[in-house]
Amino acid sequence: MINHIDGQIEAPTRAPLPRSRRNLLIIISVIAVAICACVGIGAFTIGRGILGSVTEQSTITPVLDQCMQAIVARDSNRAYALFATRAQRQTAIADVATLFAGPNYVLFEGYQSLKIESTNITSSVNTNPDVPQGVVATVTGTISYSGQVTGSFRATLEQEARVWRLDAINITVPPSKTLKSP
Repeated sequence: MINHIDGQIEAPTRAPLPRSRRNLLIIISVIAVAICACVGIGAFTIGRGILGSVTEQSTITPVLDQCMQAIVARDSNRAYALFATRAQRQTAIADVATLFAGPNYVLFEGYQSLKIESTNITSSVNTNPDVPQGVVATVTGTISYSGQVTGSFRATLEQEARVWRLDAINITVPPSKTLKSP
């Protein structure tokens, strides 16, 4: 556009966007940013969970192994010390000692090793003070016994001061292990 007064050339000016269209662009931009943030947080959470499951197995396995070894050695104090504070409030040390006697001991007798096959780590908050809270791991896997016997386990652990401690463990063995050979 030519300015007729002094003969200078000026760039054409755009008319400002109508107010309603500008508001629409702002709203769309805010929604796009919010969606990107949600996708990023979701990807981070899933990635952290997967990575955490893999890396935490190496710190969970020794806790389970030490518990099995303590029970095989009939050392209730050592086994009890591996349980979370919350679990200790609900279970007396005398209850751990019952694992050494009678038919329960077959679940531990001949223990050689265990292997975690699945780990699920979650953040848990509950109004019930008797259930695990904070960072909680649920693991499943196999147990190897002497005589080429294999059992399975499912354990729940709770992280206390960045250390994994047992809440519960459930062990299943095949019937052949529970039957005494003549």
